[in-house]
Amino acid sequence: MRVSPRLLIPVALAVLSACNDIAIQRYNSGIDALERGDTAAAVTEFEASIAARPSDPDAHMNLGVALLGVGDPKRALKEFQIAAESDPDDVDAHLNMAEAYKAMGSFQSAKTEYEYALRRDPDLVEARTGYGQILMEAGDYAGATEQLLKAITLRPSDAPAQFHLAWLYLRTDRPLDATHYFLRGLTSDPASAYGRLGLAESYLARRMTPDAMREFQKVYAADTTSAQAMMGIGECQIRDGNFVQAGAILRHALQFAPDDPRVHKLIGDSYAGQGLNVQAVGHYRMAIQLRDDYADAYLGLGTALEAAGDLDQAENALQAALLHAPKSAEAMYRLGQVYADKEDTGRARSYYEMALDAVGDDRDLRGRIAAALAALD
Repeated sequence: MRVSPRLLIPVALAVLSACNDIAIQRYNSGIDALERGDTAAAVTEFEASIAARPSDPDAHMNLGVALLGVGDPKRALKEFQIAAESDPDDVDAHLNMAEAYKAMGSFQSAKTEYEYALRRDPDLVEARTGYGQILMEAGDYAGATEQLLKAITLRPSDAPAQFHLAWLYLRTDRPLDATHYFLRGLTSDPASAYGRLGLAESYLARRMTPDAMREFQKVYAADTTSAQAMMGIGECQIRDGNFVQAGAILRHALQFAPDDPRVHKLIGDSYAGQGLNVQAVGHYRMAIQLRDDYADAYLGLGTALEAAGDLDQAENALQAALLHAPKSAEAMYRLGQVYADKEDTGRARSYYEMALDAVGDDRDLRGRIAAALAALD
């Protein structure tokens, strides 16, 4: 989930020759289209302007912006490179090339362009924000935090920097801080689905299910094709025990995100909640096929297999869950359950005790572990 890149739209009409009325008119029309958000129309207008005056770097720059808007970063990159040929030191061109590379998934190239832009202009907020996001995706959370906080210091109201920092805090188990920065960002950009979804996820992480549901529903009301919003609503319903309703919206989400492992995992949860373990197992396996390090899917698979009586396969799945999430108290507890079912009391006790040490402030799970330990005595 990402916000649309904040790209520069250089309005340099004085560069255009007064004798070339067609180029001027189509360029102006392209600017108007960009400002109203009609990127497809902007592509047409800037292409016509370039046809009339091929050497104008600003038209190439803005055609690149429009092409990014219609989801064609490869062509956008070429236009930014053409614009840069007239001025290789143009910071705006390098910033836009970075955004194009990022959209193409070429993160190392994007990183290089952001670094160049920052050497030329250390106070360029857009470059610091984009650079911070790249570092976050690379797992350099300390470096990303530094860049994003600098961006916020330079421009306290910058919503993209606030949102990226908030998502970083979610990834590093700081949901309260994430909520704070999502709310700050939404003050500046209240229509951002990226920020609104993040706020909802931060509420989920804090077990504030009604608040999370409210935010997911806001995103869904604005965009009924948002698979992320549907998944969020479904997860909230699962937490509330409304498994049938959850299954319905999650199967609808599957139409829009068939290759998203999370939707399969959640559908598995909805079936497991209804006691339909065979169906649950199928979706958990699909989630794992799509993402082989998905600890929560292995956990769900192991739990469903245990409920179905397949203890050996349940043990394998739960050991895989622990491999990918070594601190998971839930996986330790579930393994204890499997070993208890196998009448291996010693191993069951060992995993229950490890789970008790790892459980943290989850009172419900702590209570289940304590009851399981007591049942062994």
